[in-house]
Amino acid sequence: MPEKNFISYLKSLKPKDWNKKVTDKWTVKELVAHMIGWERGDPEIIKSTWKTKQTPWFTKTKDYDDFNQKNIDYYKNYKPAELIRELEQWQRKVKEEIERIGEDKLKARLDLFGWLFDTGENSHYNLHYRQIENAVNKN
Repeated sequence: MPEKNFISYLKSLKPKDWNKKVTDKWTVKELVAHMIGWERGDPEIIKSTWKTKQTPWFTKTKDYDDFNQKNIDYYKNYKPAELIRELEQWQRKVKEEIERIGEDKLKARLDLFGWLFDTGENSHYNLHYRQIENAVNKN
């Protein structure tokens, strides 16, 4: 599961690594805040999508800037260890919601829940893992 590798890697970072630029916009810390924001919203999105059978809001747009910025702002005063705990907490809640409905049932509706099972080389987690790793290894 890419999420576990991501968490393990974050735990290995030095305090100075969290301020390194990952992109022209985000530091490691901000990128992690962005990731938490997505995880934090997922339990409710899973629940409502299952109930309504309507695709989630993020499948209908390519503009996530406001959503991402709100999460970066929300978590700006968190320390790295707090961010990691927050990410782990929301990952657990996502897993609980998947288990509540049933992973097999969600996988039967990949048209609605395919994003939950995005584990390939270009998955959200793998993309950001590589970005952080590149930023940390530059120095």
